[in-house]
Amino acid sequence: MKSRSAIKTDLFADEHHRKKNDSLGDPLAEIKSYIDFAALAAEIDRVAPRPISAQGGRPPYPIETMVRILVLKRLYNLSVEQMEYH
Repeated sequence: MKSRSAIKTDLFADEHHRKKNDSLGDPLAEIKSYIDFAALAAEIDRVAPRPISAQGGRPPYPIETMVRILVLKRLYNLSVEQMEYH
């Protein structure tokens, strides 16, 4: 018997997803015209560098990603739970 899956494979899923996001408007596209996230992340890393763990484990998120998340969270007054799903 063939196993059933709720996941459908679509060769163009990435393109459809990108078109949907473009039609809804990506807030980061507009925000990045005002904020240089790479420069801000570099400055944060210079002021407060992260310690490097010799024990291994899961690597932390990049600083630039965390800066983007925090900017969106503050601009749109979102909770942690809302950020998790958007």
